Amino acid sequence: MKEPRSHDNAAAVHAHAGERATRPPEPWLDYGHLLPGITAAIRADDCSAVFIVGDSGLGASSLLAQLGSVFGGEVAVVPIHGSPSLTAVPYGVLAPFLAHLSLADISSRVAVLRSLWDHLEGIRVGTGPALLLVDDAHYLDDATCAMLTELVQAGWAKVVAACVPRPGVPAPLLRMWHEGTAEWFDLEPLTAEQGHELCEALLGGIVLNSTSHGFWTEAGGNTLLLKTLVREAESSGTLVQRHGVWLKTAATPVHTVKLEAVVKLQLMRISAAGREALNLIALAEPVDETLINVVAGEAAVQELLDQHLIKPGGNGLPNLRLVNPVYGEVLRSIVPAAQSLQLHRQLISRMDVLEDNPDSLLRMVTWSLDCGADVPDRLLIRAAVLSARLLQSETALRMASAVRDVQWQSIAQAVLARSYFNLGRRDEAAAALAQETVDGDAGPSQVVSSSVLRAATRAAVGQSASLIRAEAEILREWGEQQPGLDGQRTPAAQAAVTLAATVIGLLAGSVDGDYKRMGPELERVLLQSGTVEGSLAPLFRGLALALKAEMMCALGRGRQARLLVLEAAALAQPQENDVFFIPEFISARLVICALAVGDWADAQNLLDRYYESSGVSMATYGGAAYVVAGYIAIRQGKTGDALPLLTAGLEALRDSDPQNLFGLCAAMAFYAAAGAGLPEAERFRADFKAWGQHSTHLLAAQANSFFDAGLELLNADGSGVEALHQNADDAAKENATYLELHALELALGLGDTSRLDRFCETAAATEGEWAQSLAEYGRALKFGGAARYLSAGEKLQAATAYHLAAKAYGLALAAPDRGQTKELSAVARAGLAHCNEELGQGSEETQNESVVPKLTKREWDIVNLAVQGLSDRQIADTLLISVRTVEGHLYRCYSKLGITGRDELAGAAAVAQGASSTG
Repeated sequence: MKEPRSHDNAAAVHAHAGERATRPPEPWLDYGHLLPGITAAIRADDCSAVFIVGDSGLGASSLLAQLGSVFGGEVAVVPIHGSPSLTAVPYGVLAPFLAHLSLADISSRVAVLRSLWDHLEGIRVGTGPALLLVDDAHYLDDATCAMLTELVQAGWAKVVAACVPRPGVPAPLLRMWHEGTAEWFDLEPLTAEQGHELCEALLGGIVLNSTSHGFWTEAGGNTLLLKTLVREAESSGTLVQRHGVWLKTAATPVHTVKLEAVVKLQLMRISAAGREALNLIALAEPVDETLINVVAGEAAVQELLDQHLIKPGGNGLPNLRLVNPVYGEVLRSIVPAAQSLQLHRQLISRMDVLEDNPDSLLRMVTWSLDCGADVPDRLLIRAAVLSARLLQSETALRMASAVRDVQWQSIAQAVLARSYFNLGRRDEAAAALAQETVDGDAGPSQVVSSSVLRAATRAAVGQSASLIRAEAEILREWGEQQPGLDGQRTPAAQAAVTLAATVIGLLAGSVDGDYKRMGPELERVLLQSGTVEGSLAPLFRGLALALKAEMMCALGRGRQARLLVLEAAALAQPQENDVFFIPEFISARLVICALAVGDWADAQNLLDRYYESSGVSMATYGGAAYVVAGYIAIRQGKTGDALPLLTAGLEALRDSDPQNLFGLCAAMAFYAAAGAGLPEAERFRADFKAWGQHSTHLLAAQANSFFDAGLELLNADGSGVEALHQNADDAAKENATYLELHALELALGLGDTSRLDRFCETAAATEGEWAQSLAEYGRALKFGGAARYLSAGEKLQAATAYHLAAKAYGLALAAPDRGQTKELSAVARAGLAHCNEELGQGSEETQNESVVPKLTKREWDIVNLAVQGLSDRQIADTLLISVRTVEGHLYRCYSKLGITGRDELAGAAAVAQGASSTG
């Protein structure tokens, strides 16, 4: 006898959205590795049955339907559907095949067997056995199970039976698995990636990762629930398509009767005691298992565990919770208020609210508010801060608004400001901050910390430097009006006021880029932060370290900056500081440093790691992730990949922009679209213009340069290059070499070689692999030679700047001295092939195009006139265009031809024309 075989495969969804213009029908689920295994098992001579086991809603019915389509032309396919109403009826599910039998015959096993044989013979396809597809096999009666087993043993049929884990496969069928003649496949909940693919398949377009992740989380990976949630959100108008991107416009789920029906259908197998226990867990989750056993009974709890409706709460605690959030949301919405209050009183007296357990704290505070029960302001504030940090903004607003004690009003207002900001309601966030004033009755430490944290919040929500500096002035005035600071209060308290005002000024300096003034002030704060009392010391030092890192990053010392941010992140901050953006303030600068030095993978890992550790898992898939991925794609020259990422990012950031990335995202999208000549560029330009100043100078300066480069790509009149030169000059005034290099690199990419010496010096003075590879590239352009171009190509390729590496390799192959060694040409060609493959240009034709770029007709007109010796003004008059347009086109031609100026133009043009004529 063969050993039983089992396959534990996840139900994978690979339904691709494609670029379909119309909505596809409800997609089949392509079960990836699972479906081929099942089809192979069905076709195997030694396999007579296949069991597909998984919880209700994981897609077993869809899988059976797909199997019917696969085998429909090969063998007779017979669908059989189990039903709870027919469980006690012998042969009940076989009634469609036994309609001609009398009542007496139905009680005869032989008559039933003969009738089924006649039916199978009547629909026979080919010579193989029929395929019986049995859905909900756990509902089959014993007589039917025995009959199906007999059909299989006689070789008349094979069975594919789908059922839930409990009660599981009926015993008569299960014997085939124990005998080794059956295969077993487990269906598992969808992974986050599979959930995203299913959402895109359902909607037929791009879906924000944050949107699909929200649906997947709410459904707990359950396929049926996820599909129901998507369709429900679409029909209710909370799921909309904007600029080709699907996203949710409302944080609060809107559930319909249809969803309630789906949930009730999946819960119909449990007893009355089990339902009461389920309601209690839904209202209180996560709840202590021992307590719920006492209140609801161990048998009811075990029933829910057996039915896979509840699971351990995690975190190493003996807690229970529902298997997916949507069960809880629907159950809480249908439990009558009186019953909810009764259960609340029944349970709350027996349990302690676990303040250190975020899930327990949030659920109990929310439940208490729902019931109208009193909640201490201390717990309200703790829960509100936690909700704001987890981006549960509507819940945070509700909790903060319920706070009454004056002692907690400062933090409550900050929660309101942050929550409004998270929801994209900037005006209301500003209004909440405006209500805050220095509380004269508060102690000096509380006044100081509140002022600094409020200023940090102002910076985080994108308010101007002048508003932030005004916060410092208010604090200074308060300090001057407190004579007790010189006597009754300690000198440390007096020093804290001065130091706090300095920190607030530094926050303003971050916004307007006043790096020269920031340097000495940062050193003073770092030197004196240890002299202040209590929680102020880590607050001041953490902010100062992060701000110094930001400044050093702008000054081109990104690797040193990263060490400072890591030191800031290691400082233990008071828990209430979470709501004031302090963790994000630090983590954002860590990602920025990684991007500045060219550590692309590290930047993405840091972003994911922060959100995983902070509990804001959904934000991992939000706008920031799209911006980081789009930024990296542009740096690598993959603008075609960057544009859809940035388009999706803009739509995510349009509603919620916790890191003030909208302007940078819009500028990069404009740059990418303008370079591709797409009409969407105008929309992105309007987005950038409407953005305003809502960011740190470090990000805003990069955004401005991307935008100016996009203008040059769009207009080709030289004005964009001129603006980039001005940006570089402005950065140089503050010694911001990274920002200077950013502007010069974009100008060089547009063909401007007028500042090549400065480009080389600035790149060499900037830390990081990306900058150093640019320095090598600049020197190669300056001095020429195949060996230099090859070295630059290798360094650029190592830095994953594939577009520039491809250009350098092409210049190496086109250099007059390239034939000195065959080895050099071979290395250059191999490098060029790799870069073209990375850029999606793997064919030989596109590789040749990288070596000898094509010029447009207008560019050839201008080049030919320039070769004839005409000046820029003469060319402009001849072609009836502006001088700036001529300059812009010439800059591009220099870049495409790999030269630095007019003196090399004649030779390069001749090579290009010869190559194009032979090609």
